[in-house]
Amino acid sequence: MVDLPPGAAEVAADMERIAALPGDVRDRVPELLKVLHRLVPSGGSMVHVLNPELREFEGIGESGYTEAALAFMRGSDHYREMELLGMDRDRPPMCVRDAPVPPGELQSWAEFLEPAGYREGVGLTLFSRDGRHLGLITLHTDNPAQPTDEVRDFLGLLTPMMAEAVDPMRSIVTLSRIVADAECGVVLTRAGNVLPLPGLPDHPLLRVGSPVLEVAAAGLREGHVYNSFLCPYPAADDPGGHVQVAVLPCPTSAPAHLRAVVLTSPARDLHGLTRRELEILGLLVDGWSNQRMASELVITQRTVAAHIEHILDKMDAPTRTLAAVRALRLGLYVPKPLARTRR
Repeated sequence: MVDLPPGAAEVAADMERIAALPGDVRDRVPELLKVLHRLVPSGGSMVHVLNPELREFEGIGESGYTEAALAFMRGSDHYREMELLGMDRDRPPMCVRDAPVPPGELQSWAEFLEPAGYREGVGLTLFSRDGRHLGLITLHTDNPAQPTDEVRDFLGLLTPMMAEAVDPMRSIVTLSRIVADAECGVVLTRAGNVLPLPGLPDHPLLRVGSPVLEVAAAGLREGHVYNSFLCPYPAADDPGGHVQVAVLPCPTSAPAHLRAVVLTSPARDLHGLTRRELEILGLLVDGWSNQRMASELVITQRTVAAHIEHILDKMDAPTRTLAAVRALRLGLYVPKPLARTRR
């Protein structure tokens, strides 16, 4: 049984309200810290989201520290300290006095925090309900008696709500719902890796090294706000089948290492276009000439011209330029790197 500090019920209610707020995580964090300061009259506080690829932190709420201290706290050396303390795992909050090593042996404490006048503090590891390591909340005080054991243990009860408030995937999941029929999805990072997208399974076409992700990254580099295209994906009942791929850049409020949501959904109306015609549409989108297409596809220019004539008719487009524009708008083409892709 945890002994509750004064005002615990009001604090818990406020924390639940903040966790349920919609919108940007950076709007929730200041409200969250206000509530925490009622429990811990801290001189310094920080909310850091983890970049698991670099094993570094991104600050989304920081106050009371020098720039040198913050630079260290965001870096990989601080992450290694967290590993040493066991705070890279889902565990109860830890005060400085609870540390398994003397505080003076920690670079963060010896070089930055104690010289700044801090005498105690508490760290909260944040994990999502599905087990993702989200980051860290740290509060430091100049009073060695604060926070009390009672407050520390109560913070442990609140940590799941704080993790919900800080989870950067919330806005990304909301973004993914733009594609109402999405069946699979991942989050693409700037390093080219993929992270699970809560609520959706992954897909063989969305795994690291997939040409689909290479096409998605190329579109992002070109500044596409939204990109959609087809990828061949044969199925037992449809050997010539395709899946629709949608690429949505992450909100600007998302942590910097998260780049885009990549989703797959059933192919929509293909307007009667054949697999070859969808591939030629991809070349039209890239501005290829008939001669270049013929050379690439090892067919005659006359055959290319016939394919384009059929494409214009099926897309009700008087020119190849308009056909390309409509293909881009509808995601109705197979990019060249994906032509003849096999499962």
